[in-house]
Amino acid sequence: KKILLVKPGITDWASLKYHNEGEILRGSPDPHKTYREKIKPGKMRLALKYVDEKSFLTDIKIISITFLTLIKTRVQRG
Repeated sequence: KKILLVKPGITDWASLKYHNEGEILRGSPDPHKTYREKIKPGKMRLALKYVDEKSFLTDIKIISITFLTLIKTRVQRG
């Protein structure tokens, strides 16, 4: 319930940690189970972390790291 008190944004800690979620699930024999057991709990923990640390500075930090992650990912892909 605590997570639902915050409006969703375009990026968050979970988007950064699991930016390669498709790759993780692609190698799984049961992607739905893998998501439920390995990815979803981590996303929930990170969403709660955001609620607890919510501030303008935290938002700027997340946006900055997202931008850098996007650039790094595109450079790696060539």
